[in-house]
Amino acid sequence: MIHQKLIQPKSIVVIGGSDNIHSPGGSVLKNLIDHHFSGSLFVVNPKKEEVQGIKSYQSVSEIPKVDVAIIAIAARFVFDTVKVLTEEKETKGFIIFSAGFAEKDNEGLQLENKIVALINKVGGTLLGPNNIGLINKYYAGVFTKPIPKLDNSGVDFISGSGATAVFIMEAAQSFGLTFSSVYTVGNSAQIGVEEILVYFDTSFEKC
Repeated sequence: MIHQKLIQPKSIVVIGGSDNIHSPGGSVLKNLIDHHFSGSLFVVNPKKEEVQGIKSYQSVSEIPKVDVAIIAIAARFVFDTVKVLTEEKETKGFIIFSAGFAEKDNEGLQLENKIVALINKVGGTLLGPNNIGLINKYYAGVFTKPIPKLDNSGVDFISGSGATAVFIMEAAQSFGLTFSSVYTVGNSAQIGVEEILVYFDTSFEKC
């Protein structure tokens, strides 16, 4: 089941947000700002007091309660970060860009499973890890380009591969194909293509 807060958050934290817009944490933050996320936006970067004009917190334990966490830090730090978010910050939506999990080795798989267990315990939803994020009418939670112009009558697109998603979005522009949303599932540690299809089926509104 996909938690509604992942789809329509009122607050987002970028953990690993950066002034370097060529890094995943910097790029996704820029996309969120440029595409006018209307909720509260937070950043965690222990080396900065401000990132792209937004106050930066030194640690995840310092941030307010938050609906969605976009995580762009080394895999070895992700478990402890998610533990704080689930136990202290009431976070229900998680997008983990970080690689180094099941796609790497058995140790990474075990770490991935421990993270999923934390999120399952609070009824949250995880997209990823090892993905590029999601785009919908509420926010551009990806670290890549292009960000397609969204249309309610456009295509809802799901991809396991971030690179494939980017290629298709780039190609679609030349054909005039529009999108309603884009989801990339990466390792599909908790939810995959099937779960997102079920969400589309149950949330579809006939025009």
